Amino acid sequence: MISGVLFDKDGTLIDFRSTWVPAYLGVAEDLAAAVGRDGALADDLLLRLGFDCRSSHFRDDSPLLWCTNEQIAATWRREPELHGVDVLEIVERHFTDLDRYPPRAVGDLPALLTGLRGRGLRLGIATMDSLRSAHDTAIRLGIGDQFAFMAGSDSGYGTKPDPGMVLAFCEACGLRPAEVAMVGDTPADLEMGRRAGCGLVVAVLTGGASARVLEPLADHVVADVMALPGLLGG
Repeated sequence: MISGVLFDKDGTLIDFRSTWVPAYLGVAEDLAAAVGRDGALADDLLLRLGFDCRSSHFRDDSPLLWCTNEQIAATWRREPELHGVDVLEIVERHFTDLDRYPPRAVGDLPALLTGLRGRGLRLGIATMDSLRSAHDTAIRLGIGDQFAFMAGSDSGYGTKPDPGMVLAFCEACGLRPAEVAMVGDTPADLEMGRRAGCGLVVAVLTGGASARVLEPLADHVVADVMALPGLLGG
């Protein structure tokens, strides 16, 4: 019996491409401008991190799909053209600007989450973004009061795919891992659920990862989180 649902944020509750690709483009353009270069370098910087602007395709191992802001900045900082640039400042300035890059929900999240809570389910968020960003995003989407638990990469529970955030959710809500459904859009989300012993691991296709990559790690692959009520049954 599933009694709790732990959601990833980016690519799961919010549409990854429409929300985050513009931010990635903005960061890359500012990084190129910081060293007096043009858009060709910006496109190349994104390609080196696994995103092809021309095809809008992410490599399966792209850190842009699931790494923290600090990890993404550290990867870019190693590029020779960016020597001496405060990469983290530029990354943080773009990635935390919810006015410039407003989060776009994958569907009617207030109705979805209200319905799940009406079934007695405890809900949580586990993101590789910061806890503050998770709170701010939830408030903007009108779902800030729906969650019994939120954790970010800075919450002290470790990072994905380690099981710490799932176990913290269980402790906060009085659940066993076998009673929890983990829902995410990346292999890191799904592996976290597996390592924690979640009773159900669900992949959604609203992120950058393909079904081919997600299927071996998931119990179910669905188009988006709006399919959850039917998947969980009555």
